[in-house]
Amino acid sequence: MKFWMDSAGWLGAALFLVSYALLVAGKWKPDQKRYHLANFFGAVLVCLNTWYDSSFPSVFVNGIWGMIAVYGMLQGKFLKKTTDREENK
Repeated sequence: MKFWMDSAGWLGAALFLVSYALLVAGKWKPDQKRYHLANFFGAVLVCLNTWYDSSFPSVFVNGIWGMIAVYGMLQGKFLKKTTDREENK
């Protein structure tokens, strides 16, 4: 089980780093769904790993990180609908 939890943690960390690197490099934009999905799944995987290791402060931080990613996806969807409505006026 430890192997799988460690693997989840490493994969989650990789998702965080790759998504941030692509954002900084200009390949991804902060309002793109894939950026927020990578952060959400990274947070979930790191949460699993840190919960397994009983590192609860990290569980807390990564849980909040995941919620921020969900908020970003919802906000992006809301802003897109609002922008679409304003353009159609």
